[in-house]
Amino acid sequence: MRFWNRKLGFGKQLFLFTFVLLALPSFLTFYMLHVMQRAEQGMIEGDKAKLERAMALLDHRFHGTFEDILKEHNVPPDARTRDKVRVLNEALKPIIDSVAVEYPGVEFGFYSKDLDVILNGRTETYGENFSTRRKADIERTITTRSPVATVVGPSGTGLIETYRPLVRNGEVIGAVVAQENAKDVYQRLARVRREAYLTIAAGIVIGVGGFFFLLNRFLEIISRVKEGLSHLETDLSYRLPPAFGELGEIAAAINHLANCLAEVKSFNELILDNVEAGVIALDTEGKVVLVNPAAARTLGVNAKEMVGRPVAEVFPPGPLREVLERAWQRGETVRELSLKHPVGEGERDLIVGTNFLSGPQGNPVGVLLTFRDVTERRRLEERVQRQERLAALGKFVAGVAHEIRNPLTTISGYIQMWQRYGKPTPHSLPLVAQEVRRLNAIVDKLLFFARPAEMKLKPHDLNQLVVQVLQFIGHAQDNKVKVEISLSPELPKVFLDPEQMRQVLMNIIYNSYQAMPNGGLLSVSTELTSDGKYAVVTVSDTGCGIPPENLPRIFDPFFTTKARGSGLGLALAHEVVTAHGGHIEVESKVGVGTTMRVYLPVGEKEVLVDGPAAGGR
Repeated sequence: MRFWNRKLGFGKQLFLFTFVLLALPSFLTFYMLHVMQRAEQGMIEGDKAKLERAMALLDHRFHGTFEDILKEHNVPPDARTRDKVRVLNEALKPIIDSVAVEYPGVEFGFYSKDLDVILNGRTETYGENFSTRRKADIERTITTRSPVATVVGPSGTGLIETYRPLVRNGEVIGAVVAQENAKDVYQRLARVRREAYLTIAAGIVIGVGGFFFLLNRFLEIISRVKEGLSHLETDLSYRLPPAFGELGEIAAAINHLANCLAEVKSFNELILDNVEAGVIALDTEGKVVLVNPAAARTLGVNAKEMVGRPVAEVFPPGPLREVLERAWQRGETVRELSLKHPVGEGERDLIVGTNFLSGPQGNPVGVLLTFRDVTERRRLEERVQRQERLAALGKFVAGVAHEIRNPLTTISGYIQMWQRYGKPTPHSLPLVAQEVRRLNAIVDKLLFFARPAEMKLKPHDLNQLVVQVLQFIGHAQDNKVKVEISLSPELPKVFLDPEQMRQVLMNIIYNSYQAMPNGGLLSVSTELTSDGKYAVVTVSDTGCGIPPENLPRIFDPFFTTKARGSGLGLALAHEVVTAHGGHIEVESKVGVGTTMRVYLPVGEKEVLVDGPAAGGR
């Protein structure tokens, strides 16, 4: 027995015994059913062949026709049918009886097509003496001129009926009829069936008994494995005891799997414990199943107290709870959503995202919430922005002071000269007036830049606006610059302030003209971004380009590299585009040229929006 177990193992034993115990009765069943079917068919076909031979003999011994018999007995054609039937029965009886002696148990007869009766040698039978079914079989054998055999009646008491066409002088005048009681055939079949059923029953009893024996043994082994797995559910350090054969292999595999699970669980716990992002997981019922230490610290909660409780019990009403409920109840997820969550006496700035958790087959198993605490970062950004605003304000004030100082110096000098000589000179008055106008222009630009103005947004054709600006500037410039235009016909109308956006495009295109004093190529195009969110105006030139160190400062107020420039044109353009909800991108290379792209959002906005007004250069 030990050799058997060691050589085959439990799995092979189970397979072998199950195959033998179930395959044997199945084979016996199919074989005996086949034997019964073949036996029944053989017996029936044998009887049919015997009746065929008997009908052929009966046909052979009947030499004439029904008309010949009637003429021989001087039966007039207009005689009654019953008289004709009586005469024919008396004449055919010796022929039928002679064949019946050779085939005992078989009943014979002739069917007369003209009289539509079966003649069986019994003179007392007249008129129609057969059923509709027999009539159909007789008509079929007459029509097809071939024998017809039928087994009728219930099993054990049925009849075998055969019919053969009766042909005289090339014409079918009727049929030869023979029938035999199939009782003997069914009795022999019944014996075969009983033997077959006994054999099948014995095979099934043996197979089922052996199967249940093996099944009981298999269940015992499974019970041991199940008990070990129940221990592993709560204690991954538990190990199944060793066993023989496949059982030992299963136990070893389960123990190896337990080791792997323990390592993975420990590794995952280490990751969740040390990751800076907060992680919260819900099951399909909306209950908390996991809260990592970072989430507990950020939210100021006890992770153990939250696990196993519904969302509504552990989170106060607020944006974070709403995000979780939307994900769990409605299937809505978010990405990089900023929200504030109350914690203690204050609140925390969080960036959250939600995802669905799916099983191996893709079935939902829960919802995962991850978030980052950006409270300190936001505070730091605010301080940096405040410092940047102060620095920009300082640069702005310094620029204003520089721009105003030069004309003031000129005016102050002339005033001192007037005080010394008592009156102004004719040459000095125009210069003072010019410097005053210069101060006024600077003040106007500063007011445009610093004072918010009302923007009137309406749907406008951006392509048309680009064409108008190019025509206006082209008339004022020389013909050294070649202009190429490529406007997208699929560009939708954009909500913008036409006057302010015209000034933006004029400032950008005018700068490109000034960058090409000796001529060059100016390319202006419009297009729609692939996501359909922005309309883009691209202005490219082949001018001198912008040095890399100057690129970060081109939108700063009063920054200019031109001798007579104010440095406010691009600054105002940047402010206007930002107020429209867009942005400007710049690419430049010294000696090659500069490309500016103005991005304007596509979509409806309010008709009136506060924003900076566009100014001149």
